[in-house]
Amino acid sequence: MFECMRHCGMSLERYFKFVFAPLAIIALIVLILATFLSSLLFKSIGLFAVLLYFVPAFLILIAVLYPKIIIGRVRNQIDNNIHFYITHMGALATSDIDRKEMMKIISNRKEYRALAEETRKIFLLMEKWNRNLSQACRFIARRTPSKIFSEFLDRMAHELDSGEDFKDFIKREQKTVMNAFATNYQGKLYSIDIFKEVYTSIIISLSFFAAFAIIMPFLTGISVTFMLDIIIIVFIIVELGVFVYLKAVAPEDPVWQTSGEMTETDWKLYKYFYISMALCLVVFTVILFANYVYRVVNIPVPFIVALSVTPLIIPGYLSRNEEAVIRDKDKNAPSFIMSLGASASARGGDILESLKFLTAHDFGPLTKDVRNLYKRLKTRINKRRAWEKFSIETGSNLIYRFTDMFVEAIGLGSDPKDVAEIIAENFTILNTLRAKRSQTTSSFIGIAYGVIIGIAFSLYISFGVVQSMNKLYSKLNIPGTFVGGILHTVPASSLAILNAMVFFILLVHAIISSMSIKVMDGGRFMSSLVHLVGMVWVAAIAGFVSHTVMVNMLGVHF
Repeated sequence: MFECMRHCGMSLERYFKFVFAPLAIIALIVLILATFLSSLLFKSIGLFAVLLYFVPAFLILIAVLYPKIIIGRVRNQIDNNIHFYITHMGALATSDIDRKEMMKIISNRKEYRALAEETRKIFLLMEKWNRNLSQACRFIARRTPSKIFSEFLDRMAHELDSGEDFKDFIKREQKTVMNAFATNYQGKLYSIDIFKEVYTSIIISLSFFAAFAIIMPFLTGISVTFMLDIIIIVFIIVELGVFVYLKAVAPEDPVWQTSGEMTETDWKLYKYFYISMALCLVVFTVILFANYVYRVVNIPVPFIVALSVTPLIIPGYLSRNEEAVIRDKDKNAPSFIMSLGASASARGGDILESLKFLTAHDFGPLTKDVRNLYKRLKTRINKRRAWEKFSIETGSNLIYRFTDMFVEAIGLGSDPKDVAEIIAENFTILNTLRAKRSQTTSSFIGIAYGVIIGIAFSLYISFGVVQSMNKLYSKLNIPGTFVGGILHTVPASSLAILNAMVFFILLVHAIISSMSIKVMDGGRFMSSLVHLVGMVWVAAIAGFVSHTVMVNMLGVHF
C-alpha cells in the first residue's frame, strides 16, 4: 500500500482524506437514494432503481483500486514513451553534453509524461543530494513501476560503475530497449487478437439473449418496456466495456502530430466536418417533411437515419486519405533523415547545403515538405522554427518527435550522421510495428461489420416472428389479453417501440465500433466517420432484407 501511495504522489492520510472518504460518502448517499426510490417509486422507474444499487459498489471499488489504477497509468505512460526516451538519450549522448545536463533536458520534456517525472527525480538526486548518476539510477530503478525502465536503469548503473564509455553504452542500449518496447507492443497486439475471438463470442451470445428477450413478453407477460430496458442497457455496457478495454490495451501510438498547433490540413478537415453536419441536418429535415408531412415518399426509419448521416462520409474520407499520406511520409522519413545526416556529416555539418542537394531527390509525399523546409532555412530568420514548422506540417507524430531530437542534438554539436543512424533505425522499427498494427485493425474491421450484420438479422427476424405471433393470437376471439392463459399479446404501439429500439441497438454498436477501430489504429476519430456511415447503412440494409424475408415467409409487415 505504501508503495502504491508513493507512485500516487500522496501520503496514506491524504489518500483516505481526499479519495477514499469522499467516494465512500457519495456511495452511501447513492445507496440511501436507491433504497428510497426502490421503495417509493419502483413501479415507475423499474430497472433504473435496480441499477442504482450497482453505483455504490462501483464507487467503493474505484476507491480501493485507486492506487493500483494510478500505478498502472504511470507504467503505461513510461512503457508507451520509452522508445522516444531512449532515442532522445541516444541522440544527446552523441554530443559532449554533461550527463546531469542531459537528465535536465529530458526531464523538462512534458511529452514524456511519467518518464519526465522519473528523470526529474534522477536529476534532483544528482543536483540536490550530490549522488552520482549510477546511484541515482539504482535508487529510481527500485521504485519505478515499469519493468523496462527499471532494467534499463540497472544496466546503466552497472556499466557506469564498471567504467564503460557512456556513448557506447547508450548506443548499444538502443537495440536492447527497442527490442523490449517491440515485444511489449506486439504483446498488446496479440492481446487484441485474442480478444477479437472473445468479442465475437460475447456479441453472438448477446444477440441470442436479445432475441430471446424480444420473445419473452409474449410467453410470460413481462412488460415489453422492461425487456427493452434490459436489452439496451446490457448492449451499451458491453459495447462500452469493449471500447474501454481496447483503449487500455491498444498501444498509445498516435498517427497525427501532437504539438497542438493547427495546420492547414486540420482547418480543412474541421471545415468539411461542420459543413457535413449542416448537410446532415438539411437531409434529415427534407426527408422528414417528405416522409411524414407531405407523404410523397415512404422511407423506413433505418434508411432515414442512414441517409441523414451519409454526409459525414466527406470529412471521414478526407481524414482517412490524409492519414494514408502521413503513413507514406513516415515510410520515407528514415531514408530522408539518414540521407541528410550522411550528407551533412560529409560536408562538415552544413545542413543547408545538404538539404539543397536533397530537394532534387524523391521522398514521396515528403518531398514537398522537404522543399518547403529548405526555403524557410534559406531565409535564415529562425532555423528552429523552420524545423518545427516542417515537422508540424507533415502531420506525422513520429516525424514531429524525431525531428525535434535531430535538431536539438545537432545544435549541441553532435555528428549528424551518428544522430541520423540512431533515429532512422528506431524510426524503421516503429514503422514495422505499425504495419503489424494495421493488420490487426483490418481484421477487427471485418469482425465489426460481420457482427453488426449478425445482430441485425437475429434481432429483426426475432421481431418478425413475434409480430407474426401477435397478429395470429390477436385474431382469436378470446376476452382479455390472455390467450388460453398461456400466451400474451402486445399492443401495436409497444411493437413499434420495439422495432425502433432494435435499430437503436444497431446504431449504438455502429458508433462505438467505429470509435474502437480508430483507437486500434491510432488515427483520429474523424476518420471513423467512414465506418460509422458504412455500418449504419449495413444495419439498414440488413433490416430491409430481414423485413423482405419475413414478409415472404410469414406475411408480416414491420
